[in-house]
Amino acid sequence: MYKRQIENPRLRLVCFPYAGSGPVVFRKWVNYLPDDIEVWGIRLPGRELRLREPAFTDLPTLIENLADELRPFMNVPFVIFGHSMGALISFELIRHWRENGGPMPKHLMVSGHRAPHRPPLNPPVHWADEQTFLNRIKNLGGTPEKFFSQGDLVKLMLPTLRADFSVWESYAYSEQSPLDVPITVFGGRSDSEATERDFAAWEKHTNGAFDLHLFDGDHFYFQDDLAPLANLVQEIILDTE
Repeated sequence: MYKRQIENPRLRLVCFPYAGSGPVVFRKWVNYLPDDIEVWGIRLPGRELRLREPAFTDLPTLIENLADELRPFMNVPFVIFGHSMGALISFELIRHWRENGGPMPKHLMVSGHRAPHRPPLNPPVHWADEQTFLNRIKNLGGTPEKFFSQGDLVKLMLPTLRADFSVWESYAYSEQSPLDVPITVFGGRSDSEATERDFAAWEKHTNGAFDLHLFDGDHFYFQDDLAPLANLVQEIILDTE
């Protein structure tokens, strides 16, 4: 994982990235946060320094492993942020910890993902032929166009991308009681993966405060300008007791 380590942090921000990515996408976040906030970007197997490790292909197995690995380190107040697949991981991780006496975050922030009980807007592609799969990634945005012209790089990353999409697309929601954790949702108004109604439906999953912030843009609405999202995250963190 990537960490901005601080001695005696007031709070820890734990960030889960989208499919195929790693903690590098959160490196700039430290520029928007107070010095006493520790930032952790989670690095799953199959990417960056863990590229040679096989990526998980189903969410229950990923959550079991992740929960056990992270649990000892959640020894200070913390909040969780997850984008896209990372939002789903964040939600199910908290539910797992709740059922197993684990640590509870002060706040859950999810971005770019429909409420878990809502049906997907697009058919699964993790098993599809290579061109169909890559077209879906292109349509999501967020991936530099030059990536698709680099055959060796595509070949290298394809197993991890397919594994992550398998985690994401094979998810089966199970009905449980709402979390006693406030939830804030962020999303792009032109997101091809979720509508405003899909984002608003997250309110069903909390007994605490709920808020929704929509931005102009698509699934990666924050890519060109991180400041509006990061400033809101900072406000939430500063309001967290």
